Amino acid sequence: MKYTVAALLGLSGLVTALPAIQDPPQGVRILPPGWDFTITSLNGPGCPDFGADPDKQRTTRTTFGENTMDGSEIYYWFIAYPHLRVELGGKEHSWCETEVKYTEYKDRNAGTKGADYQFRLHKNGTSVIATYDLEKGVKATFKFAYDVGEGVTDTIVWKGPLASGKYELQDTSPVALPPSLRPLPKCGSGTIKFRTDLYISGDEGKKGFVASEHSTDAEGKEQYYGIQQGFSYDWQKCSK
Repeated sequence: MKYTVAALLGLSGLVTALPAIQDPPQGVRILPPGWDFTITSLNGPGCPDFGADPDKQRTTRTTFGENTMDGSEIYYWFIAYPHLRVELGGKEHSWCETEVKYTEYKDRNAGTKGADYQFRLHKNGTSVIATYDLEKGVKATFKFAYDVGEGVTDTIVWKGPLASGKYELQDTSPVALPPSLRPLPKCGSGTIKFRTDLYISGDEGKKGFVASEHSTDAEGKEQYYGIQQGFSYDWQKCSK
């Protein structure tokens, strides 16, 4: 899924050497003319559908992007996970490791790859869109590891009594300022990988779930839209 400046306005490891960064004039937005994200690998019970036909069922996929409008210049890109859901007394833990290829473009038509900006993934400030119903004494916890293998870097916790109602709601974890960053090791395109864990726990006899909006298809099969996770990011301009 590609993203350009025009569309936007409408809405691992140790790094030993990084390119020099230019400080922009006050008020200048720092972003490439175009970019996109492509899921390249999935692993875990919360995303068992890598390579599945999206015309036959809802699959784990990128959905949309958004950005802050308060001058902080934080950007989000969302991924929907139809198989990521939990219920007290049933499946109480699910997870997915997601690998995403990021590509920078020099033009709005996404025809020529660029390497003028350094992409910086944020380790916190994650946004989640989901449906949920938690009785008193029930807790749901999202844990996000944006340095896979180096521990959890972000969490979102919901405690009952709490319910979204029929339709999904969005929640975002607090953003550290300045944000905790995981930049790509060089300017231009690269790969990011993160792990998402979802847990639910509660007192005996209580009820609770976290899922997403869903419907029944023509064959009578229940189709979940998918809990959406929005990872946040920004850029730095690289020197020539």
